[in-house]
Amino acid sequence: MNEALSLYELNNLIKSVIHDSFPDTFLVTAEIASCDVKRHCYMTLVDRQDETIRAEIRAVIWANRYNVIAPIFEEATGTKLAKGIRILFQATVDFHERYGLKLTILQIDPSYTIGELAVRRKEILERLTREELIDRNRAREFPLVPQRIGIVSSSTAAGYEDLMNHLNKNVYGYRFDCRLYEAVMQGDRAEASVIKSLKKCSDDAASLDVVVIVRGGGGETDLSCFDSYEIGRTIAMLPLPLISGIGHQKDRTVVDEVANVRAKTPTAVADYIVTRVKDFEENLDSLAVNLMTAANRLTSGMKEKIYTLSRILEGAVNKEIIENQHRLIAFMKGLRFALKVIQGEGKKVRSWESGIDHLNPVNVLKRGFSLTYINGKPVKTIENVNVGDRVNTLLSKGEFTSTVEKTKKTRRKL
Repeated sequence: MNEALSLYELNNLIKSVIHDSFPDTFLVTAEIASCDVKRHCYMTLVDRQDETIRAEIRAVIWANRYNVIAPIFEEATGTKLAKGIRILFQATVDFHERYGLKLTILQIDPSYTIGELAVRRKEILERLTREELIDRNRAREFPLVPQRIGIVSSSTAAGYEDLMNHLNKNVYGYRFDCRLYEAVMQGDRAEASVIKSLKKCSDDAASLDVVVIVRGGGGETDLSCFDSYEIGRTIAMLPLPLISGIGHQKDRTVVDEVANVRAKTPTAVADYIVTRVKDFEENLDSLAVNLMTAANRLTSGMKEKIYTLSRILEGAVNKEIIENQHRLIAFMKGLRFALKVIQGEGKKVRSWESGIDHLNPVNVLKRGFSLTYINGKPVKTIENVNVGDRVNTLLSKGEFTSTVEKTKKTRRKL
C-alpha cells in the first residue's frame, strides 16, 4: 500500500503538475456568472450548453491589472464587467494549496463581447421573423391622439425624468395621463422585470393609448437585456403600439426592431408623442377652415339661387295675380248678368206660383166647388157612379156622405 500523503502534500503535488504541464497562458471564452470587485476583481466563470452549465471555475483579476483592463473594456463596450457578459480573455491556470484551482486573468478582448452580442441579437431576430412576430406590433394602428401613456421604466432612471419633463412642459400645453409601470432597466433582473411590467400594460390596455419603454443611455452590453427573445415576443403580443426610447445611438436592439416606433432617446419619444397630437390638432384646424370655406361657398351659391328663384317666383305670382284679376272681373260681370237673369226668372216663378195657387184644390173648394169620391176614387163622370152608391163629398170646410138616388148625363149650365 502506498504511503499516505497529507492534503497539503497532495495539493502541492497537483500544483507542481499543473505548473509543469500547462503553458504559461491560455485564451479562454466564458460567461461571467458573478462579479465582485473589492480592490481585486473576483469572478465565477461558467460555460453553458443551451441553459445547462457544463463547466465552472473561479477567476481573479488582481487590482494592478483590473485598474488597466476595466477602463479599456468599459470605454469599448459602454459597460462595466458584470454578470451575464461573455468574454474572451488571456489567463494563467493557478492552483493554491489552500484556495484550490482558479484562473488569473491577464487581458480581456472587448471586441469579442461586442461580437457575441451581435450574433445573439441576429439569432433572436431571425427566430422572431420565422414566428411572424417581428412586425406584429408595428402593424398595430397608432392612435391619432396618444394621451394615455403607459411607461415601462425605473422611477430613478434619467430617461424617465427626461420623458416626463418634455411631456409635462410641452410648449403647446397639452396634458398627458402618464402611468409608470416600474421595472429594473439593467442587470440580471431586468429581463423578468420588464416582461412583468409589459404584461401589466397589456392587462390595462383598455385604459391606455400607447406603451413607452425608456431608459437613459448606455453601452452595448449595458443594453444587452433588451436583446431578449422573451421581451421581443411580449412586445409583439402587446395589444397596444409600443414606442422604444432606450437612449442609444448605435446598434438597434431587439426591442427597437419589434417596436411600433423607435426613437433614439426618451426626449425624442416625448417629441414624437407631442408632434402626433399637434399634427392632429393642425389637421382639425385645417378641416375646420376647409369646412367653413365650403360652407361659405355653398351658402353664397344658395343665396344666389334663392335670389334668382325668388325673382322668378315673384314674376310668376304677379303674372298669376293679374290673370286672376282679369278672370275675377269677367266672373263678376258674368255673376251680375246671372243675377239679373235669376231675378227675371224669379218673377216668372212667382207668376207661376200665383197661377198654381189659384188652381190649388183648396182654393177651388173655397169658391164653392166640391169633390166627390166613391170608394176613395174621385168621381169624374156620371159613368163612375150608379144609383144606390154611397159617395163622399168634400167641401172647403168638412165633408158628408150621401146615397145616389138618380143619375143624369145632361151637363148643367153654369
